[in-house]
Amino acid sequence: MRQVPLRYFFYILLLPALLFPKPRFSDTQLKAMTPRYFARNHSAPELLGVAIYKSNKGRVFQVDIAVDRNRANNDLGFAYTALTTMGQYAKKPFQQFIVVMHYDQRERPPRVAVGEAKCSLDCFIRKKVSYEYWWENCIYFQEM
Repeated sequence: MRQVPLRYFFYILLLPALLFPKPRFSDTQLKAMTPRYFARNHSAPELLGVAIYKSNKGRVFQVDIAVDRNRANNDLGFAYTALTTMGQYAKKPFQQFIVVMHYDQRERPPRVAVGEAKCSLDCFIRKKVSYEYWWENCIYFQEM
């Protein structure tokens, strides 16, 4: 009986990945999926809006959320997890993920967290960088 070369097994294992790549979604599909992503988790912040647009920095995926002042960091983390989880399946890649946090205090203006998409994906999806690194180097905050 003749032995099959090992490289053929490698090709057989690689074939499904080439034939069935990750699904890709349009901007319209991503916007429709976002409310469902938030609704399926009982600890998710309230989603106020979703936007996908092009800025001078490139393509942007943005969510507006209502945050409780005592859970602001958790709500921000959940929102970025949602953006990166869905954003990785976009037909066209994003350059920025933005979370606009509307606080439950009337006198407090909304706070905007702007994050670089690649670095955010490296933290939340690929696990190449730590959350602390992401917090220090990948996002910045601004008031509205």
